[in-house]
Amino acid sequence: MLDEVMIRAIEEGIHAGYPKGASAVLLIELDGPRAEIEAQARRIEEICRAHLALELRVAQSEPERALLWKGRKEAAGVIGRLTPNWLLQDAVVPRSRLPEIMREMLAISARHRLVFANVFHAGDGNLHPIICYDDRVPGELERAKQANEALMHACLAMGGSVTGEHGVGLDKAEKLPYQFAEADLNFMARLRRVFDPDTLMNPGKLLPDHPACAEGFRPASSALPGGSWV
Repeated sequence: MLDEVMIRAIEEGIHAGYPKGASAVLLIELDGPRAEIEAQARRIEEICRAHLALELRVAQSEPERALLWKGRKEAAGVIGRLTPNWLLQDAVVPRSRLPEIMREMLAISARHRLVFANVFHAGDGNLHPIICYDDRVPGELERAKQANEALMHACLAMGGSVTGEHGVGLDKAEKLPYQFAEADLNFMARLRRVFDPDTLMNPGKLLPDHPACAEGFRPASSALPGGSWV
């Protein structure tokens, strides 16, 4: 799925042939036996027309198919046309909540006076909103961070997760307490210590440095002279 902001930037740079003026483009690719694909395609067309799609286009050749996907695959390369700086979100929501989270995203962008550009996996609810800001403008980076936080909370409130595919690292580790209870985080930390008692593997990138994980980060027990333990 690509929204209007991304469509405009892609068409200016790549000319993939997306309809100008559309609020969104949904790329749908089917794979399988011909009879199955034809049946699925008919059903997809019915659904799209029922929801008042402006245009339905079926690629008639491999070059046409490749061009339609070229815009999606090279979307990251056109972001420079939109903004000098950006934050990328990676939260995920259930597919049934996509319309709801998109409405909330528009509200968040308006509230923080920032542009959001979207290119994401509609098939599994994995969002990739690009929060545009200019680091040269005082306060814009802070507003971008606040918008990012607000969107994260909105996704979790809709039954989503802090990450859809890119995993937990320095940024997402501190967000895990929003999703998991203290007992959950402690169990994860204790399990990690079984395999990495000295926390040598990617320290700080898997679990948060957070009070909720205090139990998991206690020093490992060691033997003392005389057979006693601490």
